[in-house]
Amino acid sequence: MSLKKNVVATLVTYLIVYLLPVMVNLFFHLGSHIYLVQTLDYIIGAILLAYFYLRTNEQPAIERKLTKGRQVLLWGLLGMIAALVAQMIANFIDLLIFRSVPNSANTATILTIIKSYPFYIVATVIAAPIMEELVFRRTIFGSLAPFTGNVGAALIASVMFAMAHNDGHLLVYTAIGLVFCYLYQKTGRIQTSMISHILMNALVIGISLLR
Repeated sequence: MSLKKNVVATLVTYLIVYLLPVMVNLFFHLGSHIYLVQTLDYIIGAILLAYFYLRTNEQPAIERKLTKGRQVLLWGLLGMIAALVAQMIANFIDLLIFRSVPNSANTATILTIIKSYPFYIVATVIAAPIMEELVFRRTIFGSLAPFTGNVGAALIASVMFAMAHNDGHLLVYTAIGLVFCYLYQKTGRIQTSMISHILMNALVIGISLLR
C-alpha cells in the first residue's frame, strides 16, 4: 500500500469507526448495549488501522530517523509525564483566562460508563489511543509536516485532536496533542506516542476509579 492510499484508508476508516455507533443506535436503539458496540467498534478500528500501517511500504519523512526499542519505551514513559504536566499547565491557563472548570466532561462520562461496564476500559485505554495516534499524529501531522513545517502541522493536528474530544477544553487537549506530536517527531516512531497516550489514559482512569 502506498502512503497516499494509507492516508485515505486511515482517515475514511476512522471516520466510519467514529460515526458507526451513533448511526447504529439511531436505527436500532441499543440502549446500554451501545457501550459494547462502541468497544467492539474501537477494537476493530484499531486493528484495521494497525493493519494499514503495517501494509504500507512507504514512510512519512518523520520516520526516516528510527529510534531503538529501549529508547522508544523510555521516551514513551517520559512523554506520559510531559503530557500530564502539559495538561496541568493548560488547565491552569484555562482556569485563569477562561474560567473553565478543570474537570473534563469527557473523562467524567468515560468513568461513569466504565464503573457500570468495565469492558469499556479496553476502548478508552488501548483501542482509542492506538487509533488517535495513527490518525492525528502519523497521518495528519506526518502528512502535513512537509508542507507546513513541523510546528504548523503539529498545531493543526493537535487542534483537530482537541476538537474530536469535544468537551470544551480545547487548550488542554491541544497541549497534550502537541506533546504527542513532539514524541513522534523526536523518535520517528509512532509507537512512542502510543505508549505515552496509553499510559496517560490508564493512569488518569486508574487513579480516578480508585478515589
